[in-house]
Amino acid sequence: MPAQYCSNPLDPGTEEAVLVIDEDDRPLATIRSVVDAAGHDLLPTLSDACIRNLQLEIAVYHGRIEPYAWTQHAVDVVAPPAAA
Repeated sequence: MPAQYCSNPLDPGTEEAVLVIDEDDRPLATIRSVVDAAGHDLLPTLSDACIRNLQLEIAVYHGRIEPYAWTQHAVDVVAPPAAA
């Protein structure tokens, strides 16, 4: 199974990386484990959104999708209220 380092989905603002082990499915990889620096598997604690971000990071890295093409779908943002 392929493995690569990705940004930590629980703390994306840091430079800390996690080791992601995945299966090379198309178009998005199937994540099998996410190991932090202490050797703990974070996958059971990750939300679906965090897993999706890792899948997208891997897809962009391997050239399966264009960088930034997925950004409109990466995070669901509630629209601001209409002006009164």
